[in-house]
Amino acid sequence: MQVFKKGIIVLLLGSLANFSSCNQKDPYHPDRNLSESEQQQILLTTVRYLGHLPRGGTHANKFDSAFDEYYSKLALDFNLEGYTEKDGYEYFLASRIAPSLSVKKVATGVKMQRDSDGSLTYYEEVFRTWKFEIPEMQEKGLMLFDKMVKGEDLGPYYPQNSGKEEYIEFPDSRVTYDVKDRIWKVNATSDSEI
Repeated sequence: MQVFKKGIIVLLLGSLANFSSCNQKDPYHPDRNLSESEQQQILLTTVRYLGHLPRGGTHANKFDSAFDEYYSKLALDFNLEGYTEKDGYEYFLASRIAPSLSVKKVATGVKMQRDSDGSLTYYEEVFRTWKFEIPEMQEKGLMLFDKMVKGEDLGPYYPQNSGKEEYIEFPDSRVTYDVKDRIWKVNATSDSEI
């Protein structure tokens, strides 16, 4: 029994060391740059854009204090998968569980700026992935995030260009992100939103 306990402890310590070293190797891992509370603050600051509207909510009224509790709880559904700062902007990759028969996640790549008070001065959802099982979401999401941070063209990964392999759900040939209104819109010239 004693040997079994020691084996479990060694296994757990090895797993923790491996997890820690993986975090150190990943330059975008949020723990490298942000405390847990800073990570939560980013999600709380952006969840009204990232998340679904509450019942009775619209894009016009989603900042009403009546929805504060809803959005505070909704922010807990998101995880930061990647984070970095570059050229005066913050970049992050946020994921959440997506409705599916098996456990799948969807990830959103975001570019933003905040003022000294922490308020958003610029916000853009650069891409949103398809639903993927977690390992595939992390692999594809972080690859796309790296390209986004480096300013590389994501066009080859749009659905109309990627063939049978899925990467990015939005933007596509019909849906683009409106930076001014901070929402995804169908046919950027119309007022349709998703």
